[in-house]
Amino acid sequence: MDNPPLSPALNDRAERQIPGYRSLARLAVALLSGFPTAAIAAAPVLVVGCGTGNELIEARAQRKDWQLTAVDPSLAMLEAARQRLGDDAHQVDWVQGPVEDLPGKQRFAAATAVLVLQELADDGSKLQFLVSLARLLQPGAPLLLIDLMGGGSGLNVAMEQQFLAAQNQFQLASGLELELSPSCEGVFPIGEARRSALLNAAGFSDPIRVFQALQYEGVVAMRRQ
Repeated sequence: MDNPPLSPALNDRAERQIPGYRSLARLAVALLSGFPTAAIAAAPVLVVGCGTGNELIEARAQRKDWQLTAVDPSLAMLEAARQRLGDDAHQVDWVQGPVEDLPGKQRFAAATAVLVLQELADDGSKLQFLVSLARLLQPGAPLLLIDLMGGGSGLNVAMEQQFLAAQNQFQLASGLELELSPSCEGVFPIGEARRSALLNAAGFSDPIRVFQALQYEGVVAMRRQ
């Protein structure tokens, strides 16, 4: 018997875990569409960590002209995304593996990386990931990052604890059991200052916040000229 598709369960869990998750893909595509590099017809756009395909589906809905490349280390995720896209799947260039392995320079007009940077340890892996994206993006091209943020995010200790309590309550109200601490789950959140330092070291502009829901934040940074 075939394995059941991954996407419904994974998307349902993410929506219960992350405030505003359902709108993130729509926001990502709408936001990147306005940047000059991605506004042109048939702009090549990179979706890193495509997962079950939320950003790809939304891109096909808003910008059918975009030339999409979807990258994910998981074959199961790529297959789930292909299933969800249906007839549109053949319009996407599918790549299994890390984005660091993609060849070329200045190939893409924009990129998204939703809940990807948080999964990389800050032992050089985060910087290597961002350096690879800078290599692949055209000068002036936007990169959208959305991740769980950790200490040093501009909040005092009391407010950080308040946000964590709210996050736990949101999960409980959504029908999820409380998660273990992020560091115990293979998630490595960092603060605003560290994120800015990594982006600048990789060749990006200072990030601009475009989304926040408790400790989940989305920023856009542009590839420097």
